[in-house]
Amino acid sequence: MKDSEVNLANVRDVHEEPAGINVMAGIINLKTLINVRDFSLPVNMNILVETDRRGVHMSRLVEAVRLNNNKHDCIENTLKSICKTLSEKMNKKCIIKAEFSYPLSYSDQFLDVIIEISSNNNQIKYIFKKIGITACPCSKELTDIGHMQRVILTVELESNEILDFNEVAKKIDECFSAVPSEYLKRINEAELIIKSQENPKFVEDVVRDCLKKFPNANRITAISLESIHSHDAYAEWIK
Repeated sequence: MKDSEVNLANVRDVHEEPAGINVMAGIINLKTLINVRDFSLPVNMNILVETDRRGVHMSRLVEAVRLNNNKHDCIENTLKSICKTLSEKMNKKCIIKAEFSYPLSYSDQFLDVIIEISSNNNQIKYIFKKIGITACPCSKELTDIGHMQRVILTVELESNEILDFNEVAKKIDECFSAVPSEYLKRINEAELIIKSQENPKFVEDVVRDCLKKFPNANRITAISLESIHSHDAYAEWIK
């Protein structure tokens, strides 16, 4: 036998040694391409399975991704298939989390999305994050000019149905004073500033307006990257 060859029949499988305590273990930061909505996007995945053995066979987790990848036209169904494959093969609980940036069809912006699928929960957990603009109502009242800043709005919710990412993003956009754009001529900049000034909002307003758009949300947070302070403003709502 060559030095590089290994006869697995004579090798003890240390992964399968009983450990006595259940833990969730697996792989994180697995990068792959997955059909998200009729097109492929780079996705960062975490795959965890319950185990009472010393180690998880990580190759089986990657194999499940390869077996189920691109069988569906939406990522939620692909993740469900991967989760089902692993939970049936290992007869254990499985949790999969996928993170990606979704290019919106109606603008040049992206919606950051995290999806979590669990073998013991039929609901899909979503976390959506998007950037918007606010103008300060206080300085607007004092000087007729509201200082402006970017706001990061995050919405966490669960759904039995697959959600339309563009529709979600549009609802989030309506919570801001205005939304940014990568390509702006001078006249476009002026229009965006005027729109922001005509709809000033505190970071608290952003969270409250978001709850009106997503009444079934579990958690909503907003971080205002303040333009005239070295600190940031923050608001949250938790069910």
